[in-house]
Amino acid sequence: MTDPNAPLREVRRWMRVSTPVNKAASAGLRGRLPQIAGPLMIGALGVGALGAGIAWRALSSTRGTGRTQRFVDLATAALDSGFPLRSDEGVADEGAARVPRRVVHVEVGEGFGRPSLVSIDIVVASSDALSEREVATRALDAITRATWNNPEMAPVSVRARVLAAHDEAGDLEAPGAQTDTVVDMSALGFTDEIARPDELYDRYGAPECDPAWRP
Repeated sequence: MTDPNAPLREVRRWMRVSTPVNKAASAGLRGRLPQIAGPLMIGALGVGALGAGIAWRALSSTRGTGRTQRFVDLATAALDSGFPLRSDEGVADEGAARVPRRVVHVEVGEGFGRPSLVSIDIVVASSDALSEREVATRALDAITRATWNNPEMAPVSVRARVLAAHDEAGDLEAPGAQTDTVVDMSALGFTDEIARPDELYDRYGAPECDPAWRP
């Protein structure tokens, strides 16, 4: 019959064993290397290392899950729904079909002890209706609302901007593309470029994926 106290006795037996670490192997090194001889200290360090490993795996598990792309799709859907791109806002080479000229950049920052930050930049051509401040402000409101009400993270802070490219180059994603800010979060009445959860709650109410949330 298995003794239920056997694991506890084994831990006590292990703790009674002196397990010196980093003992010098030669007289020339004696006294120079740190000594960790206490079993309790060794156990504490082991538990700490285990906890750090679990925390790192928890953070890294969000990478590669497609979360950033889902926020790109969310912002794009909000734009397509309320602010569709007109045919004359595309670009075309001779004999080629017109292609949309909006680029959505998203970064999702996550950390312990604070809300996640979703940063969104919408880059548009100067011929796009979103290059006008009034239209861009309404689009920014729609994007911010959609981000706040995303189906998987609550609450979040939101930093969003609409940027207009300086020229009519076909590739708005080109490295070093020159842009001007059309609107940022201050256009919606927020105090600075980042809207925090309490401010977003005041404007949009509780996030849809957590209706019970309160600041």
